Parts: sequence; C-alpha cells; structure tokens
Amino acid sequence: MLQLGAFVQYSKINPVLIQFNNNEWLSLLEKSLSEREHYSTQNNTIQFGQVCARFLGVDGDEDDYYNMLFELTQNPRIQVHVLSGHLRKEIVREQFQAIQTVLEINQSESLSVNRFIAFLEGRDLIPALKDQSVHRHLRESLVRVLQMFIQEHPGGFQHPDFRRVIVDLIKWMWNHLNESISIQMADGRLPCILWYGDATKSEIYFLYLAKLIGFDLLVFDPSGIDIFKSLDPDRKLMVVREYNLKKEAREFPKSRAVRKATVAYQASKEIERILHTDDSPIYKQWQYRSHVPASITLKTTFDELFLMSREKAFIRPNFHIEGQTVYIPSLFAKISGVMASQKEYWDRLEDLKAGELTLFIRYFPFTHNVTVNQQYHYHHSLNREGVLDPEKIIKSNWWKYKQLPIGVQHAIAAGISRVCENPKLLKEDHESPYDLQLYLFGQFTRLPESVVKLFLKFDYPQEVPRIILYNSGTVAGFSRSDAALLLLLNELGLDILMFNPSGLRDLELYIDDRFFDIHLMDQFEFNLEYKERPVSIWRKLINLKNNIKK
Repeated sequence: MLQLGAFVQYSKINPVLIQFNNNEWLSLLEKSLSEREHYSTQNNTIQFGQVCARFLGVDGDEDDYYNMLFELTQNPRIQVHVLSGHLRKEIVREQFQAIQTVLEINQSESLSVNRFIAFLEGRDLIPALKDQSVHRHLRESLVRVLQMFIQEHPGGFQHPDFRRVIVDLIKWMWNHLNESISIQMADGRLPCILWYGDATKSEIYFLYLAKLIGFDLLVFDPSGIDIFKSLDPDRKLMVVREYNLKKEAREFPKSRAVRKATVAYQASKEIERILHTDDSPIYKQWQYRSHVPASITLKTTFDELFLMSREKAFIRPNFHIEGQTVYIPSLFAKISGVMASQKEYWDRLEDLKAGELTLFIRYFPFTHNVTVNQQYHYHHSLNREGVLDPEKIIKSNWWKYKQLPIGVQHAIAAGISRVCENPKLLKEDHESPYDLQLYLFGQFTRLPESVVKLFLKFDYPQEVPRIILYNSGTVAGFSRSDAALLLLLNELGLDILMFNPSGLRDLELYIDDRFFDIHLMDQFEFNLEYKERPVSIWRKLINLKNNIKK
C-alpha cells in the first residue's frame, strides 16, 4: 500500500532526477532520501533525489551483466521489485464494470483529463489513501500520464488504444501500488522498480506513472531497444546509458552465472575497451553491428570511381561515427557508354564483379513490384511526428526479417524510414508526396533474399558491398521498383554502379540525377550483350595484390 507517513505534513511531493556518471547509480540507490542530493523540506514541500535510468545494450561481458542484474535483486540495502513479466492481470468485476461506465460516458461526452479523473474517483477506481498528501500526489501523477497519452495519440481519449491502457493502469494501481509495492518512509527509502526487456504500451505508461510518483526506476534492455523512446525522445525524463554491444535478451537471471572469466579473458576485454573506440582507427570485427549505417554519397571522377571502390569504408574520405550512426562514404554512379578500348572497359567491369561482397545484376527487372495496399501497415509504423519508427517496423507482424540479428534489423528499418521520409524517387503525374511515401514503403516490405544476405555480411568500417548492374538496353526492363530498392541500398551505404553501354536512360527515368554521378564514355554500343570473360593472368596478379593490401 502507498504509505508515506513522513509526508503528512507536506502539501507537495517533488521527486527530482539525479544525474550520475558511470556506475554511480548503484551507490545512489543504497542511500536514504535524506542522504541524496536535491533533498529539502522547505515551503511545505518535500523534495528528494530520484534514480531513474535506461540501460540500452550490454556493458562489458554478458555473463557479468546478468550477474549484476541478479545481485541487484538480492541486495539487502535496496528494495527491488522486478515487474517485467509479473504485472498481475486480475481485476474484480465491480471495478471492471465501473471502468466501462466511465468509458461509455467519455465516448458520448469527450471528457477532459480532470473530468475523467473525477469520474474515476467518483466510482472509487483510484486507490483511496489515508495520507491526503500522497493521495493528491498519486492523482496529479495520473493526470500527467493521461495528458501524455493525449499528446502522443491523435484523438486523445477516443483513440482505440486508450481503453486497454486505462483498464491496465487502474488494474495495476490496485494490484501493485495499493498492495505489493509500498512506499514506507520509516527508514527514509523508496522502493526501486526494475524493468527488463520489451514492454507493451500499457506497461510503458504504468512505468511512467511509477516514475512520476517518485519510485526509483531502472530499465534494462540488452538488445538496445528503447521502450521510452516515444515518451522521452530528448532523453530528459531519465538518464540514458547506451552501449555498443547489443545482445538478444535472455531470460531474467534467477541465479548467478556459473561461468567465470579468466584473467586473460578479462585482460583482452579491457584491451578491446581501450583500443576499439569510436575515435580509434582500429576496428574490431563486427564492432558496430548494433549501430545504424547511413550513406555519404561521394562525387568522384571516373578514374576515382574504381580506385575508391577498392578502399575499405574507414579509409574513404568523411567516414566517421557519431552516436549510434556509422557514416559510410559510398558510390552511386552510372557509366554511360563504352570506353574507346573495349578490353579496358570489360576488364574494369570484371574487376568490380570480383569479391564475395558483390552482387552482379544483368536481368531486369530484378525486383517484384508490390501492388498490395500497405496503408494500414504504414500508419501503424508511424511515430507521433508522422515518421516511420524503426522499432515499430521490426515489431510489426508483416516484418519478414525477424531471424536477422537485432542490429541488422534496426539498420534496414532505419534506412527504410529515411528513404520514405525524404524520397529521392521521382513522382509520377498522379502521385502526391504521401502516395510516393506509401509506394516506397510497400516496395520495402519485400526485399530480395540476395540483397538481404549481402547486407548481412557488411561490417560497416570494412569492405563496402557492391551492386554492379549491367543494362545492355536490349530489353527495357529496368523498373521503378528496381530504382526504389537501389535508393534504399544507397541509403544503407552500399556502392552502386550501373553499366549501360547504350547510353539510354534507366536510372534517370526514376531518380533525379542530382543524387548519382553519370560518367559519359567515348562511344555508345547498342545490343552489346554481356558475356563472361576470362580474367587474364596479369589481372589476377593485380587482384591478388589488392587483396593482400586489404
């Protein structure tokens, strides 16, 4: 039960977020309220420091991470309640019927927040606490939660999700805040709520309510998913710690891990921590798998095109890492026509084709045009700003790539969001900007398996995958859906080189030529079909030399 006897004399209860460095949060949790910063009892108000943080990803060794979580729940100096997976669903029939009555009134009258709260109190749906100051604080906190819901949802209380959320909030207030979790001020401490992993919308709003009430709140997600992203996009509501290592969430630990890292293993991890930082040119394999790639499309000369294609991403100009984004200098160019020396032309094409991270395409169209109306899926993937939310995308039932590592899923979904937000595809006469975004979104719901497999091999600072296209022009097969996919691959940082010996338009039909280079050759050849050409011994030696350099 919410009992705050020491607060009886105060008319206002004011929790204040404590900012902390590194792992100070643990020692802060062990302190009583009066020992923490921000504590004061002035002007009929009690103010105290509150520890609220989100930990995204894994800090250090994975076994140590889960041991830390287990030890946290066993700490005798902290009253920790693990609520993830333990929120009780039962509700008494009279309460459920009372909620339905209030919802029916709201449906006909469109109640304001304060009137809605008044109706809840009138039907005894908010726990009646003996301490009036605490009761008032709970009521004010619930008001702020409902105001946030209105802010986040078009239509406010008329939004279809509201019924589920308010029923759950009332249910959990009675089942937990009124029973299992109590604020006891006898020793000047508050309970700590721990949440692990993903959360439903109702659960997120309940955690937000607990935060506003004044509980310490710790949210851990080893996969890096930020459940509070929509409610706290600026990360001011809670302290956020984000780590490079992202791992699929295991079951919450019920005991200590039996494995123990050796001294050598710990030393190697410490060396990695020192050497493999965002500011270091030394990159560990798959160090940035949990990051999101974004393209910086280079503008080059024709000769630079082939020199640059051999370089790893971190060697190329303007490669950098900022926050969770890896900016990859990439190529997007069309070679229009044929060089005077056709042998050199074919040699250069064969050079680019070589390598494990190359996809060669010479039959068009190479994508399937998606004609199914995706409007429903599109709208359910938008955030409050009307932009596609990568987290909502990968949680959708239409998302076909759940078997991929979480970081790869986020990378693809973030690329889809950026391409749809700022389309580079030319509009057709009948299309509105919204129609164009919907078209792009539809095409990206079904990506070719060969493309997904290629991107799966992409270690962002290292060798850049290449899409080499050869369009002889004999069949006008290059399609709009092909162009849409190339824009997504360009956005994800892949190199894209289109060879078109005829000089006829293909990319230009669908993509504004401001977004890619066109290199005009000496002559144009129509019906110049591609034929596999043996690589000369000299060319093999050059390729071997280049591979040794890598």
